[in-house]
Order: sequence, then C-alpha cells, then structure tokens
Amino acid sequence: MNNYLSSLKQGLINNQITLDKATAQSSHKLLCNHIDSLIFNIVSIASIITMINSSKTIKKPTIKIVNSYINEKCISKKMTGGTVLPSEYFGINSGAYNSANPTGDILNIDFASGLIRPQIGGGGKNTANNYIMSKINEIINYYKLDASKVIKADLCKIINNHISCLMNFLKSNNKSPLKKDDIKKIIKSNKSLDIFK
Repeated sequence: MNNYLSSLKQGLINNQITLDKATAQSSHKLLCNHIDSLIFNIVSIASIITMINSSKTIKKPTIKIVNSYINEKCISKKMTGGTVLPSEYFGINSGAYNSANPTGDILNIDFASGLIRPQIGGGGKNTANNYIMSKINEIINYYKLDASKVIKADLCKIINNHISCLMNFLKSNNKSPLKKDDIKKIIKSNKSLDIFK
C-alpha cells in the first residue's frame, strides 16, 4: 500500500464510513490503488495535452481543458438541507444562546500558566496533499515536463475533488459495513468514479 493509507483511513472515519472487518485490508488496498490510478490519470491527461500542443510546460489553459474533460460533478440527486436561519428566528429556543450553555472556546487566556493562546491542532490534510503533490511531481518528471506551483495546486485540487466525490458515494451507500465487492460495485456503477478505467 502507499503513503496515502493513513489519510484514507482518516477520511473514512471523518465521513463515518465503516468497512467490513474481514475485508478491511483489501478494501483499503483497493481504495489506495484507485486513488493512485486517479492521480496518474489526471496528471497524464494534462501532460498528454501539453505534449500535443508542443509545449514543455503545463499551463492554465491545459488545466481548464482537463477540468472540462473530467468535470463530472459529484452531485447527489437527493434533496438535502433546510432553512439557513436559526430556530430562534422562528421563535423556538434551541438553547444555543443560553448563558448556561458551555461554549467550545479553546482560545481562553490562561494567566496562571502564562499562555496567551494554546496550540490548536490541525494540519492532517497536509500529509495527504504532500503525498498527492509528490505523485504529481513524479508523473510530471516522468513525462519530462514542467509546471508551476499554481498549476500543481490546481491539479491537486482536481484530485481532491474526485477523492471527496468517492467518499460521498461511499457514504451515501446504504450498506454498512462496506465490503470490498461493494466498493468495486460503487466505483464501476458511477461514471464519475470509473471514468478513467
């Protein structure tokens, strides 16, 4: 498996997607391989378009073409959401503005310990993006092309959108826990996920 495994596991947890324990390792391997092929295919499309145009550098118009080629939006056909107004607007007390309601204020000043602002966690997405960026660089070097940081960031954004789309489709599946065969079926049945096969 690849370095994306820890980020993949965290993404499954964040999206509340459970995998069957008997096939969890093979499911992780399947998803990692799918993400690897997704990265390779997206960057390869950009590279091939660049070479067709007799250029050595991937440019913004190429990214637009790549985006239009693979722009299968991850849209759920189910209607979701509701009002954007708080329940207080309609005269119903939700308790959110109650003085006894404990808040999640993590930036309290602690004069006793001399802390003005405690350290805030985060940055978990960086490991996934670092892995994706290293794969993008590897593939661009394979094709002997150049790309600016902005172009690489755009490619990373396209890839992350497709990974989010995959997570949304896995989450919207009614079966829980998911087995390896269920994941294969979801990928094969959806054109936006299986577009590069």
